[in-house]
Amino acid sequence: MRKTWVVLVASVFAQAAISALQLGLPALGPAIHLTAGFDTATIGLLFGLAGVAAAVAVIAWGHIADRTSDRFVSVVGLLVTAGTISLAALCALQGQFIWMGALLVISGISAAAPSIGIIKGMSGSFTGHPRLGLAFGIRQAAIPIGAGLAGLALPFIALQAGLSAALIALAAALVAAGVAMAYALRHPGTHHHRVHRKGVPTTRVPTTTPKPPIPWRLIAPIFGAAILLTATQVGVTALLSLYLFTERNWSYGAAAIAFTFVMIISGAARVLMGFAADRWPRARVLLLCAIGTLTAVLLLIVATTGQYQISAVLLIIAAITGMAWASLTITVTVSAVPTAQIGQVQGVYHAMCWIGGGFSPIIIGLLVQQYGWSLGWLLLGITAICGVLVAATRIRTVFVAPIAVVEQTMV
Repeated sequence: MRKTWVVLVASVFAQAAISALQLGLPALGPAIHLTAGFDTATIGLLFGLAGVAAAVAVIAWGHIADRTSDRFVSVVGLLVTAGTISLAALCALQGQFIWMGALLVISGISAAAPSIGIIKGMSGSFTGHPRLGLAFGIRQAAIPIGAGLAGLALPFIALQAGLSAALIALAAALVAAGVAMAYALRHPGTHHHRVHRKGVPTTRVPTTTPKPPIPWRLIAPIFGAAILLTATQVGVTALLSLYLFTERNWSYGAAAIAFTFVMIISGAARVLMGFAADRWPRARVLLLCAIGTLTAVLLLIVATTGQYQISAVLLIIAAITGMAWASLTITVTVSAVPTAQIGQVQGVYHAMCWIGGGFSPIIIGLLVQQYGWSLGWLLLGITAICGVLVAATRIRTVFVAPIAVVEQTMV
């Protein structure tokens, strides 16, 4: 029997480590430019290909997780990624920068595995738990917090000891996360369901039964909303520092601090949304729509007030709200999908989100370069509105009812 708090702590640490790679590695862009001589286009292609590799591989990792175990996928993914990053560090030390870049791209394939294993492991431990939303809110908070800490630590290490040292530090964090997940998930996962009988208190009963069908029709609108909201989220955060530095004349240090502030506060916001998902389970999709609408309104205001300094403050707020919703989509999905099928479903979910997030900064960057920042923020605001409209098709759906239906099929 797994202890839920042990699984949660290990999952948060592992997610922070993998996010340090996936979202924090771009902070080493200047170090890669100075050390390897790569130009901006090459660096952008490098990180973009790593994201595409993860998007392609994550569906396969989801199927593997359902056929093996959450422990296997988590530990193998973390350790193989650590090994790949270590080899990239060795190549950087020897001046083999083409091979270094290739290994960083390859690391995206194995880096897609831990996120699937983490969600599947937490689902097996927290399904039926009264703090399901809060648990996934804390897990989701690890994503921006890990990225923010990496954004501060990795450039400092690279400045003091070189690019290879920064990569080794990242690999060490991944190894430590792999060990933590191997310990936390050492027992088979057990999910629970609630049995309701007249006059009998609610109890949890462990179950092990054949896989029921996946409710794709139920979760498809949530997936669609997540793609569009992820595109908005990544479009804002990827260009935030550049906008503050070039358009608002903030210093490089101030822009970096603003980025870290956004990551830390959005992490806290994700925990808050996870708590709200538990407190008001019938309003999860409504909360998702409310946050998406707020983000859209802020971006539309920024698009029309670009000549004023207040636009920088509003954009920072939009970046925070634009990241706050993720706990809700994860909670809704995990609540509606049987634990045995979580790997496959989350593989599809992550692949869609990474594709949306991967293309967003490329498209917005090109538009900004040609037509200015206002059009970029306007398009991202419209994208958020579209995400809200897609999610709104499920506002009337009570996600508590599908939970009971799914759990009854697992008996």
